[in-house]
Amino acid sequence: MDTFIYGIDFGTSNSAVTIWNATTRSLVRDPRIAGVDASFLYFPKSTGRSGPVLGNAAKLRYVEDEMRGRFFQAIKTILPFTSFTETVIDNQTYTIEDLIAIFLQHLKKRADAVTGQDVKRVVLGRPAVFSTEPAEDELAEERLRRAAQLAGFSEIHFQYEPIAAAFAYEARIDKPERVLVGDFGGGTSDFTIVQLDPARQGLTDRMGDILATGGLPVAGNKYDAATMWHKVTPRFGRGATYDSWGKQLEVPDSLYRTICQWDQIVFLRNAKKLDLLWRLTGLSNDPPAFERFQALITENQGFALFQVIEAAKIALTTKVTAPIVFTHPRIPIDLRLTRSEFNKNSADLTAQITGYLDTFLAGAGLAPADIETVFLTGGTSLIRSLRAEFVTRFGEGKLRDGEEFTSVADGLALSAPLFFPELHR
Repeated sequence: MDTFIYGIDFGTSNSAVTIWNATTRSLVRDPRIAGVDASFLYFPKSTGRSGPVLGNAAKLRYVEDEMRGRFFQAIKTILPFTSFTETVIDNQTYTIEDLIAIFLQHLKKRADAVTGQDVKRVVLGRPAVFSTEPAEDELAEERLRRAAQLAGFSEIHFQYEPIAAAFAYEARIDKPERVLVGDFGGGTSDFTIVQLDPARQGLTDRMGDILATGGLPVAGNKYDAATMWHKVTPRFGRGATYDSWGKQLEVPDSLYRTICQWDQIVFLRNAKKLDLLWRLTGLSNDPPAFERFQALITENQGFALFQVIEAAKIALTTKVTAPIVFTHPRIPIDLRLTRSEFNKNSADLTAQITGYLDTFLAGAGLAPADIETVFLTGGTSLIRSLRAEFVTRFGEGKLRDGEEFTSVADGLALSAPLFFPELHR
């Protein structure tokens, strides 16, 4: 009987599963597991339909239900937070492991339908850094391990996501290359420098080939937050003034920092904050802006608005302008975002990523000229201003692209021989 091992990339924004056939020493390609699932989890408020909804279907149901249930996005980013222990949904308590296990089990079932087996072995991806604090980083990996156990796996190994992406790229080359891998997702930007050689693919001793690995928690979601801050928050009154005992004061920025993360907007839904916004509607020089702000909170429209913002970011990877149009009757927004604006508004984020890259290379004792190939993967790698920084450092000719959303899962499956002794050559 064929022996199968799964490679699962549980990502901040998207997740994927790939199957390794240990008998044929090859990846299993099947349309039932092709592509990615959005890393969304939604518990409908109505009791008429049972169980949570996952993936892109979760987003559609959440919007269909007028965003009245419990919706989870970017659960992966919560893993290192000791402050999050559990949450209650419809009188049932869920730990972070419980929530992630639901999604991992979903991916496992899809793959089991292909293999016809209850597969217990998995190589799970993890970022180079969940957290710069070692204790938090260790906690995040242990939580992910427990989630995998709850999902039905008993033999669990971890591989760094950028290393997995490197192995996916190695399957495409025919000669040795020293490669810098940049894996850019929704929550983290990770780097690996690795000496690849197709003749060594599948061997167990690859640690000597990995020259350096690292990363930072700056990626796609923060680019969305930058667009919200610079382009959209003025529509909610940022920069407005209000009358206070005859003096004109500027509305505090703290209100707007909160709405730059859609999942934090719920924390403004309290009597004190809503009363403040109601008073600002009457006292400010821009009353309609604060009416929109109130509606954003009370109508629970944060997620829907950020979907529009993200769509604009994606559009700007191929176009020079993109619309930010929101048609909610109480929150009308009709803006145009240019690529140059987007680049300027997110320049500090790109600088953080490239600044880290420069330090990372120096720490490895390497210059850009020492890198033969740059392999970029993950949706955020498509952002033009970020890619341009790699062209500046390495030259267009060295850049290679992967399957931006599935290469990590492929590489995780290709890592199987490194972790399971019976697969050794």
